[in-house]
Amino acid sequence: MTGMKIVVDEKYQHLTDTIARLPQRMDEGEGEVVYDSRNRVVRFTVDGLSLMVKRFKRVNAVQQVVYTFFRKTKAERAFLFASEFLKRGIDTPQPVAYMEERHHGLFTTGYFVSLETPGTETSLLLREVQDYPRDLAEAVARQVVLMHSKGILHGDLNLSNFLVKPTPDLSPREGRTAYSFTMIDTNRSHFCDGYPSDSECLKNMVRLTHRRDLYEDLVRRYALLRGWDADETASRCLALLTRFEHRKLKL
Repeated sequence: MTGMKIVVDEKYQHLTDTIARLPQRMDEGEGEVVYDSRNRVVRFTVDGLSLMVKRFKRVNAVQQVVYTFFRKTKAERAFLFASEFLKRGIDTPQPVAYMEERHHGLFTTGYFVSLETPGTETSLLLREVQDYPRDLAEAVARQVVLMHSKGILHGDLNLSNFLVKPTPDLSPREGRTAYSFTMIDTNRSHFCDGYPSDSECLKNMVRLTHRRDLYEDLVRRYALLRGWDADETASRCLALLTRFEHRKLKL
């Protein structure tokens, strides 16, 4: 026996019936596939709105019990955390709805629906470019400081989850481009009042990139913005990155 829990943001209640049919439409091959790996993301146009529907990987038997009785699903957290990011002044795609599919009363698959936000993955402009733009690296460091200042520890703080676009309407310093960021994949984030501890902030940045020169540049810029010693911060962060990479290899 299969059932579907559907929660729609109040601004989009008029789309409830259409949203409820999106999982079936995905199964039937409709929509434009944007990403298809562990999770699947498909773009749909609904009433003139460009919607991104993320279907999370189907959970295993143990996770079915955990997400049914003890923990919020990734879909629900994506919906709730997007609202929390926006409330704290950090841009993220506008949450529209989430859905939870259940079989025999146990959760199996989750869906998160949001408005599409234009932007380019920052990893393509920094990590994949040998002589990357230093002003963009500076903007990333400022974005991380901004999130930390608002008590946000993004749960997967890698450069692919920073969607960036130039903002020519702003007034950047002479010779520099202004950028704005939209943060995605926020469902594993953590929140607190004010800055997290210094050690939590450093650990949070360990996923930014495995490219050593870029990573060191980013954490040095972050340190200077926080008024910290850049050499000491870089040393600590590089040690954390090495430890993180070794742990992943063992797994």
